Amino acid sequence: MSGLKKLLFFGLILLVSTGILWQFDSVKDAVAPIRVDHVGLVHVPENRLRFRVDVTTNRDCDAYLKYWSKKSSDTLYSTISKGTHTHALWITNTKGKTDYTFQVVVSTASQKALSKKYPLETKSIYQATPYFTLEHLDSSFAEEIKGKYFLTQILTEPGSAVIIDYKGEIVWYEPFRKGVKVSHWTPEKTVMCIVGPEKIPSSGGDEIVELDLSGKVLTHLQTGKGDMDKMVHHEVRTDKDGNIYALTFDKKVFDLTSVGGAKQDTVKGDGIVIFSRKGKKIWEWTMLDYLDPLSDPHIMRNKKDWVHANSLFREEDGNFLISFRDLNQVWKVDYKTGDVLWKLGEKGDFTLAEDELFSAQHYAHINARGELMTLDNGVKKGITRALSFKLNVSGKKARKELDIPLARDYYSTAKGNAQLFGTDKVIYCITDPRVFLVTDFKGKILWKIQVGGDPYRLEETPGFEQEGERSF
Repeated sequence: MSGLKKLLFFGLILLVSTGILWQFDSVKDAVAPIRVDHVGLVHVPENRLRFRVDVTTNRDCDAYLKYWSKKSSDTLYSTISKGTHTHALWITNTKGKTDYTFQVVVSTASQKALSKKYPLETKSIYQATPYFTLEHLDSSFAEEIKGKYFLTQILTEPGSAVIIDYKGEIVWYEPFRKGVKVSHWTPEKTVMCIVGPEKIPSSGGDEIVELDLSGKVLTHLQTGKGDMDKMVHHEVRTDKDGNIYALTFDKKVFDLTSVGGAKQDTVKGDGIVIFSRKGKKIWEWTMLDYLDPLSDPHIMRNKKDWVHANSLFREEDGNFLISFRDLNQVWKVDYKTGDVLWKLGEKGDFTLAEDELFSAQHYAHINARGELMTLDNGVKKGITRALSFKLNVSGKKARKELDIPLARDYYSTAKGNAQLFGTDKVIYCITDPRVFLVTDFKGKILWKIQVGGDPYRLEETPGFEQEGERSF
């Protein structure tokens, strides 16, 4: 082999060897340690509590932000951008009129580096957000609720979805031109909303919108487009398969001549619909196939909004709990057949004592203890309470487990919810006096937020904040 050929051969070997070695982070770290080359803070015009930080690094790596306010010792974190040299990172948990410091953290499998520290000053919020005032926090409860965050919404126009901390400080919001009729914190840490103008009655909306915390629209379904052929109302949630389910308005023609109506008279009721995240309709059901309007002596008065469903919950078995305000009942609906498996409540399938009957209830669901739990608005007795039952379905027996009446000052005729907070407390949205509460099982108020707006529901947002040092 000539000298030139040997030189080319060994050069090729060296090039291949270098390429192979360059696949290892340890080699890259030794030759070109990772560093942050550029940091740019971008103010988002439509939102004063959300900021984008554009980061460039000298080579591909993972990156995230950590940030903190001068008034707090807590460190907050962004999500992680993985395996690139250009990163768009988001600061999504801040308060208005507050000074922050943020820092970029970059890493590979074997190396970690920090940028310098940068200042960030937030401004006052001017969009459609309400005020929240912490009026009471029991000293025995302060440590337990510290660090918790909650999602709520404003129904009126313009509306908003809002996340507050335990002090009632707004830390995230998304304004809408329309009202936000209900919102839900999904397992994917996104915010799902029903959005609609005030002229749509019964907490109804013509859009389903899902956002991530950066404000990016992930899902947008609109009435009249694609498979969404009916407006939705009162409820939008995701199931274990990642699909979206909601209550819908429905209608059907009946012969109501025997009660003074027309031969072809329209009765408006409620249905259930399931959509994929891409908007494909997977399944639907209507209560108008399972209840005879002639069974209601007041059907001519009620036919424009018959029985008024106001909450929907999909159980682990795939079947649904649907709450009907005007029937004072909760039904269980079989997903496979559409059959009504049972009815709980007034004139239902379970024997209930007088003090176990509920009226105008909201937010029927299965709680963490396996009980059917609801907010009993209590319009028949003038007392609002949290109520739960352990059900023996085969024997059609219901055993009351929780019965937590609130003081008459918190009586609420409509809307709202009650659910477990931890293992031994209950969190409420009470919408007539417009307060958020936490009580113990005896009804003692441990936390109270006064709301300067019109909410429908309150939910905890697990995972909104991640505390502690990150590791890769």
